[in-house]
Amino acid sequence: MKKTWVGSMLLVSLWGCTTTGETELDTKVAALTTCEKIDALIKGHKHGFPNLRTTQSSAKIMDVWKARYHLVGDSCQVWGWGAARFSYVCTLTEPGQDLAMEHFNQAKAKTRECLSPQWALQEGPRDNGEGVKAEFSKPGEKTVVTLVAASSPTVFKTEWKTYYFVGDPNDIR
Repeated sequence: MKKTWVGSMLLVSLWGCTTTGETELDTKVAALTTCEKIDALIKGHKHGFPNLRTTQSSAKIMDVWKARYHLVGDSCQVWGWGAARFSYVCTLTEPGQDLAMEHFNQAKAKTRECLSPQWALQEGPRDNGEGVKAEFSKPGEKTVVTLVAASSPTVFKTEWKTYYFVGDPNDIR
């Protein structure tokens, strides 16, 4: 009986610390500027974005976590493919190209403002399909920041999506 009580108290104590830790982390994240968030994403990529991940769900080919903050839209996620491969991905869907391009251009301008001059920007059409792509890369850095505005045809209409990606350049094609 005594062991059960001690074990239960330890579990409640740890749970309390976790809840408090998450609340403190959420408060700290809320106080970050957009530039501080972008910097934290780039640094966090090497370690799997540990402070960014919240609720996890698993699929056959990857694990997905809700992200603690969103640079485009409000449904960003961290994708994990095992073997220490992680990406931060945001998607924002709009009914037309004009609004998607507005979000794309705003995100690109803010990212450029936040990154040091060593980060080079390459822009052009997407590799596949209609749309544009902007990718920031830095010599010696394995992480890229990529933005995409792309058409997304559905059965009844064509929507446009804006993507914000932080991760390995081979994971965004």
